[in-house]
Amino acid sequence: MKQAELHAPLDVRIIESPKPSPKPDEILIAVARVGICGSDLHAYHGRHPFIDLPIVPGHEFAGTVVETGANVHDFAPGQRVTLEPSLVCGECYNCTHGRYNICEKLQVVGCQTSGAMSEYLAVPASKTMGLPDNVTWDQAVMVEPLAVGVHAVRVARVQAGTNVLVLGAGTIGLMVLQAAKALGAGQVMITDLIQDRLDLATKLGADHAVNPSRTDLAQALEAAFGPQRADVILECVGIAATVRDAVRVARKGTRIVLVGVFEKEVAVNLGLVQDRELELVGTLMYVEDDFPTALELVRAGQVEVESLITHHFPLGQAAEGFAVADSRGAALKVVLEVSPDNI
Repeated sequence: MKQAELHAPLDVRIIESPKPSPKPDEILIAVARVGICGSDLHAYHGRHPFIDLPIVPGHEFAGTVVETGANVHDFAPGQRVTLEPSLVCGECYNCTHGRYNICEKLQVVGCQTSGAMSEYLAVPASKTMGLPDNVTWDQAVMVEPLAVGVHAVRVARVQAGTNVLVLGAGTIGLMVLQAAKALGAGQVMITDLIQDRLDLATKLGADHAVNPSRTDLAQALEAAFGPQRADVILECVGIAATVRDAVRVARKGTRIVLVGVFEKEVAVNLGLVQDRELELVGTLMYVEDDFPTALELVRAGQVEVESLITHHFPLGQAAEGFAVADSRGAALKVVLEVSPDNI
């Protein structure tokens, strides 16, 4: 079978590998489509802090069951499915306290184990979810990043009427925006340096879309929300500038949730964090019902995800797909079409 391998930084190769067989508790999936994630791009440059190369990436995907292991009775060949790609021990402190997303032995499909940029992939049946008939392949690919947004919004403690600032209108920022609105937020302001992304954010429900290189962010917040500014801030970029912006413009006592993946250490003015009693909180992936909530939001049409997909490439052109995804302004979400029979 064919796989797209991140062999080395900026080096994507199509390789041939044996087709896997499912273990007793696994199912074998013929992958239909797989998205190129921001984390994949960090790995593409050899700068992801937790991904070593070479690796077959791909953790946001959907496909069709082709074979089931001996102990699997809830799935059958021909069923359309997606996967929650976190592989956990189930025994450590966090796993036994409802926080398996930070399992001591966490592995993520496509990050620490071989992923879905492959014609076939064997995965645990326990992590697999059936797809409703009205959810398209493209929508199914976007359930995983939406689950990240759902979890981040819950970590931020967004409630009815909460005013939210989202820093960054990439895929995850736009998912956080929509998850916040769907889960009851009041007004949402989103920032980015790319106008096309701000325009899309407005179409997707942002109440305020701001380019901080042209408009002072603190002034924009006060104009939108009054002197109380935002109730919560979600950083969805993973760079020093946006973290510093978050600390600088936060109202005293504000919770700042870090969603973006950081390639390197960031210097933060902890004096302001201490003096203003700010909360800096990390968020990783999803837990419990975040993933099914995301799938239901897509199924019910409460979140629109297909407009975030700007490019499709066949698996054989994965290198071109990564290059386009890495162009930033030209692309938002790039999707690889893997198995022609599923498309």
